[in-house]
Amino acid sequence: MNRLADLLPRRMHEDEFLMRLVGVFDELLDTVATPVDDLALLAHPALAPDPMVDWLCSWLGWDLPPGWPSMNAKRRFLHAAGELLTYRGTEHGIRRLVEVLCGDEVSAVEILEPGFVVVNDGSALPNSVGDIEIRVSGSLVDTWSEWDLAHLERLILGDVVAGRPATVRFSGA
Repeated sequence: MNRLADLLPRRMHEDEFLMRLVGVFDELLDTVATPVDDLALLAHPALAPDPMVDWLCSWLGWDLPPGWPSMNAKRRFLHAAGELLTYRGTEHGIRRLVEVLCGDEVSAVEILEPGFVVVNDGSALPNSVGDIEIRVSGSLVDTWSEWDLAHLERLILGDVVAGRPATVRFSGA
């Protein structure tokens, strides 16, 4: 491709030396421009190469170890990233996070909060006595390894509102 030569006036195309010189710069430009041209493909969840999928997940703030979860689950994760980022830290966001990563292997995600206490001035404060409890049930308890469940737990807890203690409990379907 002659990107730069195409920008020159026709009269300059008659100069052989100039065209060879411009050709050298075109080759250099191709080494930079081709990856930029392919950026849309590299960022597309279904088309990106596996290492790029891992990088995109970490760039969006989710530290997923290589090989976990499956590459298909990571691609679903990236596809849903807009919604997941919008609702991150909320009940809906945590539910969707688990549903996207676990697919049919999760049957329910319950989030139990200890509630709030009202102080003398009428304002509500978080109840510091109890933790937020997140219950995940489904066949993943029987099919996922403890290592997989530990990573899922870490990911869920990473999305809980900062400063609120929380626990994750897994149970069968």
